[in-house]
Amino acid sequence: MLRRAVIALVALACGGCGLTARLGFGERQAAADADREPRVFRCESRDNRRNYCPADTRRGVRLLQQNSSHDCMQGSTWGYDDRAVWVARGCSADFVEGPLDLAGRAPPQKVRCESRGTRTTRCNVVVADSVTLTRQLSDTRCVQRQNWGWDRGGIWVNGGCSAEFLAR
Repeated sequence: MLRRAVIALVALACGGCGLTARLGFGERQAAADADREPRVFRCESRDNRRNYCPADTRRGVRLLQQNSSHDCMQGSTWGYDDRAVWVARGCSADFVEGPLDLAGRAPPQKVRCESRGTRTTRCNVVVADSVTLTRQLSDTRCVQRQNWGWDRGGIWVNGGCSAEFLAR
């Protein structure tokens, strides 16, 4: 139990993305249990600059805990692509790879997704059940199946629709 706590503290206390840990396991055992244990890592935006932290994003990424006084809003100050998590504008947080949190649940994720002009924008987020538009940001009315929609891998917007969504 003490060993698990020490590993978790070291992993969460590290700056940037240099140190990651599979909670509760040493390096030899981590490789054997890679499919079962989530990988937790910290990613920080320093001096309000964008920072990329390598991660396995194939099954999604979830924000575990925000560490900064600056907001961490997916699609605005953090996000991910096929190789890394990025943070910007002072966001610092601990992230977990995969669709579940450390308790094995898929908690709702708040996501900002914005279309520039008529272009389609895709915002990566793991969707287990549904997506709800929670706050309209654009003057253009956002209408599901017309200028926004979702699938299991994320949310898309186009035609000037910009909004905040809750992915469950």
